[in-house]
Amino acid sequence: MTTSIPGWDARLPWLRAGTTWRGFGSGDEAANGGRAAPDPAGGAAAALLDSGWRSVVRSRQVHGSVTRLHADLPAGASVLGDSDGHVTRTAGLLLTVTLADCVPVFVADPVHGAVALLHAGWRGTAAGVLERGLDVMVREYGSAPADLFVHLGPAICGRCYEVGPEVFEALGEAPPPGPAPIDLRGVIRRRAIGAGVRRERLSVSRECTLCGGNGRYFSHRRGDSGRHLGFIGILPESGERARRRPA
Repeated sequence: MTTSIPGWDARLPWLRAGTTWRGFGSGDEAANGGRAAPDPAGGAAAALLDSGWRSVVRSRQVHGSVTRLHADLPAGASVLGDSDGHVTRTAGLLLTVTLADCVPVFVADPVHGAVALLHAGWRGTAAGVLERGLDVMVREYGSAPADLFVHLGPAICGRCYEVGPEVFEALGEAPPPGPAPIDLRGVIRRRAIGAGVRRERLSVSRECTLCGGNGRYFSHRRGDSGRHLGFIGILPESGERARRRPA
């Protein structure tokens, strides 16, 4: 099972985007005696590939801001080197990030038929992964931030995510005197608006990977070792028709 982005299927029918649940694909816990498979994210990537995508890409995530531009990839599943962001406008190529509390940032440009997917933990957010991803789209495709749709997917919520004052400082927020909860999606939302994304095209999931979602997602803070996937791609049959499509 997967969670889709509310409203995107109707407004952006040329792409597919969402978040896999734990147990998706060969990561099915029921098939492993109630235990997570050794590589749930790999199983989910394989299942997505089998659903009709030519290529599925993920990378070794390092909580930074490096963003890769993908014009083409070999058929099949690819695991690339260090990066936390992906950008493409190649149909049939599915971008993925692995997750277990961090924020998946989904970006779609309906004018130029381009998409991006960013893995944003607090370190990546502080390093500017959101801004770097948007900059790549602007530089490579001529994207305008005001044209973009941005969604912040399931992640740990502001009630559950307690961090030290140094994290607040790194994110440019006023630091509390001691450990306190922070709403990382709220921080990213403000940064997206500051970068020129229109409020009406910016949405935020209400699901928390730790306290919500009926346990359907992995959570590092819960002690889970597995990872689920965020994914976005231009449908194989869309091709050039994705460009200049009204939204």
